[in-house]
Amino acid sequence: MIIIDPLQVGGIPPENIAQELGKWLKGYPMCLYCPGDVHLVQKPNIKKLVEEDLPKFLDTDLVRLHHGAREATFLVLYALYKEYCLERKSHSEYVLLDGNTHYSMTLAAERIGLRPMFTETKDTLVVEEDFENKARGIISKEKKPPLAFIVNYPDGKYGNLCDIRKIVDIAHELGSFVVLDGAYSVGRMPISQKKLDIDFVIGSGHKSMATIGPLGVIGVLEDHIDLITKKSKLHPRKELEFLGCSSRGVPTICLMLVMDHLRKRVAQWDEKVLLANKLVGGLEDLGFELQGQKPHKHDLLNFKTDILFDISQRIRDRFFVYRELKSRGIIGVKPGITKVIKLSPYLLNEDQINYLIESFEEIINKYSK
Repeated sequence: MIIIDPLQVGGIPPENIAQELGKWLKGYPMCLYCPGDVHLVQKPNIKKLVEEDLPKFLDTDLVRLHHGAREATFLVLYALYKEYCLERKSHSEYVLLDGNTHYSMTLAAERIGLRPMFTETKDTLVVEEDFENKARGIISKEKKPPLAFIVNYPDGKYGNLCDIRKIVDIAHELGSFVVLDGAYSVGRMPISQKKLDIDFVIGSGHKSMATIGPLGVIGVLEDHIDLITKKSKLHPRKELEFLGCSSRGVPTICLMLVMDHLRKRVAQWDEKVLLANKLVGGLEDLGFELQGQKPHKHDLLNFKTDILFDISQRIRDRFFVYRELKSRGIIGVKPGITKVIKLSPYLLNEDQINYLIESFEEIINKYSK
């Protein structure tokens, strides 16, 4: 099957990994030789994964694993909240989120009791300057900066890449921290946390790192290491924010096994973007309309598909697109969706891109008679 679901394509492990993972399905075998925390385990070598491979991959100072990107974001925000809102009282309880933010980022802030505020968008694009406008408004009212800026890079709806460095500079000038939701970037495209000067980078193993889920990755710059790795007073070998251990199952093993694959894959990012734009051109020739940046800078594509919606209304069948694609070996478009279609060609080669375009053309021609 050709898979075009953006949620799936970046998280599918190479086929040869499945047999190896079968060795780790009985209980908690990776904990057998644990010296006190899972990231210190050397049989299997999780220590190398967390202390060498992932920091180099992200170009960061510290990496920890967690149970998903939203859980990782909650952990970071909660640690910041306790230190800078409750203890030091140096920051307000507001967090600024880009206007295209994923709902889970909002829930992470809301669960803590923080006060989410959203920045403006214009024609699907984040307005970077509005982070400064909103932040200065908060400072004027609260006499303190927002606790954090949460930026989706790219956003999970349109696949737009904002000017992240501009937002980081605004945040740091005003005294706020930056949390980057890289669920659709870490593992797909090159990310240098140090060059971008982002306080915390959040990745998703099962969305973009060729890893079975759930798994989250946290990249931490040096200034915040003590905050994130703070030890329990009662159990001094255990890191408090992780409840003593982070992700400790098969997803962690999977990430360990796919690192070589990930390094090679990220190096092909420019080619992936070229193929995505080839698909955009082909589908727009059929009457689809890309929502978002042009030329596009990411593989996640969101199309307005009025031509398919009009057919569904005329034939009184919302499911014809899903059914016709599936009959051609293509899955990933949700059943019943015809008006707006989100897809990704991330796993496809040029021949498969052409086949996908031809398939949509055949479907349109079939129902336009």
